Amino acid sequence: MQISKREFLKQLGLLGAAGATGAAFGDEYVPDKSKLPPGSCGDPKNVWFGRHIFPLEHTQTDGPSCYLKDGKVLEPAKEIPIFHQTDVVVVGGGAAGFSAALGAARAGAKVALIERYGSLGGLFTNGMVLIMLATSRREESGKWTLVTRGVCGEFMERVGKFGKDFSSQPTNTTPAKHWLPTVDPEAAKYLMDEMIVENKNIEIFYHAWGVDVIQDGNKVLGVVFESKEGRQAILAKQVVDCSGDADMLFKAGGDYKQITSSITTVFRWANMDTINPPPGSKAKFWTHGNEGNPDANWGGASMNTGNPISIRDLTKVEISQRKLNWERVMKMRATPGWEKVYTSNSASQIGIRGSRLIDAEFIMGRKEIYEGYDKSDTVGWCGHDGAHTAFPFVYRQLLPKKIDNLLCAGRCLGKGDTIDTFRLICPCFATGHAAGVAAGLAALKGVTPRTLAYSDLKSELLKQNVFI
Repeated sequence: MQISKREFLKQLGLLGAAGATGAAFGDEYVPDKSKLPPGSCGDPKNVWFGRHIFPLEHTQTDGPSCYLKDGKVLEPAKEIPIFHQTDVVVVGGGAAGFSAALGAARAGAKVALIERYGSLGGLFTNGMVLIMLATSRREESGKWTLVTRGVCGEFMERVGKFGKDFSSQPTNTTPAKHWLPTVDPEAAKYLMDEMIVENKNIEIFYHAWGVDVIQDGNKVLGVVFESKEGRQAILAKQVVDCSGDADMLFKAGGDYKQITSSITTVFRWANMDTINPPPGSKAKFWTHGNEGNPDANWGGASMNTGNPISIRDLTKVEISQRKLNWERVMKMRATPGWEKVYTSNSASQIGIRGSRLIDAEFIMGRKEIYEGYDKSDTVGWCGHDGAHTAFPFVYRQLLPKKIDNLLCAGRCLGKGDTIDTFRLICPCFATGHAAGVAAGLAALKGVTPRTLAYSDLKSELLKQNVFI
């Protein structure tokens, strides 16, 4: 049997929609479809694949392009479609953005979470920085108290139940020692998805890159993002910038300081459990995995100093790191005992440790930590990170000067001498959680984050099991 394209569009109910939008379909020849679903335009000799192929009307409309005038590239004014409206929009789905979305939603707000990659976790998962540092505070008795509770504590407990191959952490919630779990990245991605979709107040949009804000003076009214669907807008009462690089603050005209950073790419090696160096071997390679799964080992090739928001610097690091890793693994494989080791995968997200640091109502450096600061608006804790003891962080750190209806969380906080703590995975969880709760409450109460009552914020944070 042979039918026209117009005929099987009728069968799919698409012809009317196509006509309504002005799209035109020709009466193209369609081969024998006896083995394919009605309306399919796939290959009947490859039914397994072809059964998924159907014609679809155009889903996008192109506008006027940029043009060159007097040596300058100009972009014509055009309307940006409103894709979505919500109470809170969170830009960036790393550890901070993940926690911010859950914090806002659990406070009762409707939340949109946009993430430029196809999974949550940011540098924790896509960047394969798999160890969860700075979780706990050491007491005078020598015992440890878990201080990154809330979303972070819940995540650690739930991922711990997957078993030792996926997390090196026990499942009890009263650790006798400092929790420093190393988590399998795929387990973390799966669990983060689950925790988000469990909450019906959250809509998540992957493959969406926040590129601008919508403003009325110093007040932020939403964000603009880019995707395969083009440039679109999300209107929101509050915005939480968890982009890592304070991109939304920058686009809103907020003040910041820019720093260089150590940049690296993380690699994961497999067959680490097959390593069997001969007696007397002096080869200086790893002899075991550093994850729960003994087969796996993760780490960076080397550290590179550069500008983390320069695509030239980022490109240079990506290429040099892959070269260095390849040469290192080939050297390992040529060494007796390491012959079966190979690179199983490389991080899809380059490792940035700091770029823009926001000009907040309070900026915490080591001087402030050592000499003391006003802790009356504490909203969470950063745990002991090896070089430094645990300390509380305050709400003022999340509030950028000048800009309203915008909160910031993650590695954009602090100064050059504290970024080594605030950039860590668990502090990102904690600062994101606090920012999300504040944004959710501000949206529901119809106030700016700057005028939100701390008593209300503290009450909700405690309700969500945040350690204060």
